[in-house]
Amino acid sequence: MKSRVINKFYEPLVLLKALNDEMTNLAEFVDPDDFNYRGDVKKIFQAFVYKLAHVCDSIPGNGGGTVTSIMLLRGSGRAKVEYHLASNQRSPNDLENIRSYIRHLLERVDRASTSGNVSELRKDLLNAVLWFNRPRINSYISRLETEIQLCIDNNRDDLHKCNILLHNLISLKASEVWGHIDQRATGIRLGGVTSNSSSCWPETRHMVNRLLSYCKDIEFFILAKDNWPEIFRNFEISACPSSQPLPRPGRNKSMTAESIVGRMTRQEHLIERFRECVHDLQIMHLDQRIQTEYQKDNFRPIVHSEILLLNHLEKTAGSVSPARFFKDWMYIGSSKPTCRLCEYYFEEHRSGVEHRSSHKNLYICWRLPDVLQSEGDLGKERRQIMVDRLLQRIRKDAFNLVEKKVRPTFRNHDSITSSVSMTLQGNWSDASDISDVLSSMGSLRLNNDEHSEG
Repeated sequence: MKSRVINKFYEPLVLLKALNDEMTNLAEFVDPDDFNYRGDVKKIFQAFVYKLAHVCDSIPGNGGGTVTSIMLLRGSGRAKVEYHLASNQRSPNDLENIRSYIRHLLERVDRASTSGNVSELRKDLLNAVLWFNRPRINSYISRLETEIQLCIDNNRDDLHKCNILLHNLISLKASEVWGHIDQRATGIRLGGVTSNSSSCWPETRHMVNRLLSYCKDIEFFILAKDNWPEIFRNFEISACPSSQPLPRPGRNKSMTAESIVGRMTRQEHLIERFRECVHDLQIMHLDQRIQTEYQKDNFRPIVHSEILLLNHLEKTAGSVSPARFFKDWMYIGSSKPTCRLCEYYFEEHRSGVEHRSSHKNLYICWRLPDVLQSEGDLGKERRQIMVDRLLQRIRKDAFNLVEKKVRPTFRNHDSITSSVSMTLQGNWSDASDISDVLSSMGSLRLNNDEHSEG
């Protein structure tokens, strides 16, 4: 795209990001609805897809580089299904490693007979998943230790309860202790409290849920095998290459809210009204925040993984249609809930492809897919239509946030721990199973500290 179009797209995005940061203390805590999968095979399938993507998202931070999306298409020839995957920012070699890793998991599930030792299957899968995800798990364990100590320091009455938490994470989820922590964490989040002394409770809950999520992932692998054994045999796995980051956007006249507002609409009365609002926010250094966003070294927009897959569908034979998907279920599952811009893109794409619920977080390091030379002027025209549709949504968000005093939405973490309800107590409550889980995590930490990404 031309630099003028690029700047026109990112100016309201940066303004909206700065406004969200300014008004975080007013924000409402957002969690997508937790749904009950029981009896709904389509929801079981969708959970399997995004949980398979989840066990591929192995490195924390790094701009979400390992965030992964997967879709299942009907196979051709000997292959009954085709797994297509994409990651936000992975090298070709890393994508090849992901393909091998997924193949190993699927083949291991396929080798397990229905009447076989499911407990042994769980252990094998857990070992593979924990090993591959050791950088992220090390990060969770470190954070869990820190947050629990903060909880203890800030509330000595809960010392005994926190010690129980350390002793047995899985039993904790079914205990009165968890109810206490969950209630405390929910109250703090809903109350909008962001102080360090109180945030340890929701942080502890989040880290515990993140660690246990790998056990839940495995349960859905087994559940998918019971429903669709064919997707674990005679399959192919393809990886879409990650996009190239754009150069950092920005121009001199992009650095003030007043200047940006003047280019967001042609209606003079709206411009003046919005300028008055952003002028009032200068007491909170709005322009400085805008400039800070533009000056960040990592402001190099990329195509997110779920959009890479949707774009791949659109530009390959058959385009976007139910007939291309396994069971006609048009779904792209991601390791993390969909961000706000990806949600808008899916909605404005108007193809009906489903995706994970959005956590509503706004990431400005986001861009549209490239237009290939073979697409010609028609491809450029289609992209401009999408740009215009997204800009309309972004500008509306910005106007609503300031003029109508709509509260911003946020999540401290972009991973949602309440995605699908799955009780582990019955499947992992045997003493030997719990011991295996804890020892696997413990040995993982001891043996791989040098690989930790934080």
